[in-house]
Amino acid sequence: MLTPEPMLHLSIMVLDRDLEAATRAVATAGVLHLLDVRHSIHAPSAVRPYDVAERVAHLEGLSRTLRQATAFVGAVRFDSDESEAPPDDTVAASEVDARVTTLAAEIDALREKMAAVNADIERLTTRQRHLRALAPVGVALETLRNLRYVTLVSGLLPQRNLPRLRESLATIPHLLIPSSAPGRDGRLLISAVCLQPSKDVLDRALRGAQLERVEVPADLDGTPDDLLGEVTDGIDARHAELDRLETERRALGMKRRVELRALATRVERERLFLEARGKMGRSERTALLAGWVPARLASRLEAAVRNGTQDRCVLQWSAPEALTAVRRGMVGVPILLRNPWLIRPFEHLLRNYGLPQYDEIEPTTILAATFLLMFGFMFGDVGQGAVLFAVGYFLYRRPAGYRDYAVMLMECGVSAIVFGFLYGSVFGVEHWLPALWLRPMEDMPALIRAAVIFGALLLSLGFLLNLFNAWRRRDLRALLERNGLFAAVAYWTAIGLLLRRLIGGPDAVTLGTALIWVSVPLAAIFLKDPAAAVWRARREGKRLDFNEVFASLVQAAVEVLDTFISSVSNTATFIRLAAFALSHAGLFLAVFSLADVVGQSGAGSAGAALVLVIGNLLIIVLEGLIVAIQSVRLEYFEFFSKFYGGGGEEYRPLRIAAVPPGPSRATSWRVRRMVRRISECGLRIADEGFMSSAIRIPQSAMGCGRSPR
Repeated sequence: MLTPEPMLHLSIMVLDRDLEAATRAVATAGVLHLLDVRHSIHAPSAVRPYDVAERVAHLEGLSRTLRQATAFVGAVRFDSDESEAPPDDTVAASEVDARVTTLAAEIDALREKMAAVNADIERLTTRQRHLRALAPVGVALETLRNLRYVTLVSGLLPQRNLPRLRESLATIPHLLIPSSAPGRDGRLLISAVCLQPSKDVLDRALRGAQLERVEVPADLDGTPDDLLGEVTDGIDARHAELDRLETERRALGMKRRVELRALATRVERERLFLEARGKMGRSERTALLAGWVPARLASRLEAAVRNGTQDRCVLQWSAPEALTAVRRGMVGVPILLRNPWLIRPFEHLLRNYGLPQYDEIEPTTILAATFLLMFGFMFGDVGQGAVLFAVGYFLYRRPAGYRDYAVMLMECGVSAIVFGFLYGSVFGVEHWLPALWLRPMEDMPALIRAAVIFGALLLSLGFLLNLFNAWRRRDLRALLERNGLFAAVAYWTAIGLLLRRLIGGPDAVTLGTALIWVSVPLAAIFLKDPAAAVWRARREGKRLDFNEVFASLVQAAVEVLDTFISSVSNTATFIRLAAFALSHAGLFLAVFSLADVVGQSGAGSAGAALVLVIGNLLIIVLEGLIVAIQSVRLEYFEFFSKFYGGGGEEYRPLRIAAVPPGPSRATSWRVRRMVRRISECGLRIADEGFMSSAIRIPQSAMGCGRSPR
């Protein structure tokens, strides 16, 4: 559980004519993470890449056309007996372009008809609105177009601007005719008349009053009242035509949906194969593909490739640790996480920070355990924990997209229940159960001590994991870097001296003794860079560069200061565990006080009970979210910063593309995105108030999906 899935590197050499069969076998097995052969470990110098860019771009265009056509005819959803796409072999590769073109032309013709009808409806609706605005004038349209001595303007005017318009027109003879009551948007239909010489004044006044002009139709003759009926009939006829076309659109979707799905599957699979081929290489008669395979699935892939090529292939397997390119960091090993189902939901939190490197500790199990401990510490209550568990169980019975978060919520509920028994709290009531450990509001010093001790233990674990990572990589230099051996010794020395002083009293450890003990590892941190500069100069036989030595001394001094400050601040920041446990209890006191006030004000016990219910719900939602965010923040900025680098590449095997995702997967993606954004926003908010060192989440840590299993 503390390491990613073991991987093996595989190079496959086949005859050029067997490449398609080999690719199909690999994609059907679905376990090979392809590598670009130009960066492959065993690629011969004569291997050249395939040029597939033009065909891939063409297939992407076909895929885009099919998605647009499918969305237009509403053929996305299938009945339960048609949930699987028909085999793509029903569509010959030579027919794909022609069939997509024919389908697109048929659907585009219907789309253009509907667009034309909608444009007519919009045009006639605008004309109807204009005629209604001109109707109160009672003058034929041809007369309005040929006015010589007066100017008439109609339009929509915000009602609040009518007094301003009257004031603006007070200096000229005019007539304002409101023609309707204000609409939902607060605007009136009005007509304004003035003499022709005053036209400019009227125009300025109307612009200042924000009038939307209604133009007199140039192609109609007659009075507005007479024309309104014709226009209304035209709108009704267009709506009837649109209904007929809508029925035709649905029928077309039912008729073509299977064909659309088959074409989309064929295009997607061909694009997948071509993109995979772009990572492969070829010589005159052979082809090469390479990648990474989980070790436990290696035999399955080998059998599939040999069967697909009728054993006309050469397979070469290599372990990552045996490859020089991997040890030097030239080729990365993809990461496939493997955790029990109770721990697997916490992989989402790990992915937000970044996947581990292949030779790095995979800390999902430790993350799950420490996250739940911190959550329960800050949110300990039997009743509210039971509510969280019930909500999680309810979500667990819903579609599969919610199950990871449901399991996490149930586990947080169990942790809250356990600490609720330790605190003796049930919905904030502390006299129903005895406290198995302490009551937060009554024993604050013990609560704070427990929080700091937990923080010191967690940071010590981080130092140990960092040392283990360095030993596993055989990287002795990492033992001497930040959070390395000297920093760990200094931290543990300080903790040991502090414990001895607390146990033995003030005389157990003097200040001078403490400084001597702590100064030894700090001096090693200070001297390691200057000593390395001197040793490097002597090894290369060069004259010692005192500027380089001085620069290394300054850098070492900064590193010593940073090590000291970060160790103190990182330990002290775990006091927030106690602070939020106290605030949780304090919120209950506020709710109970408010319930007492409501109960004594005339609302009675029913009102007090309502306040208690609403108060508990608010505490569960708001406090629960804040506590979860604080737990994540402590994991990322205090714990992970000690040993975890992240930046690993996710294992993405080549596999035959499935049909487009259905509603449940889409919903799952939206939930993951929402949770990620909430957590990121919460971390930023928490960081503004509590962060003590500028540690940034890697940019590669924004994925949240799960590796295929």
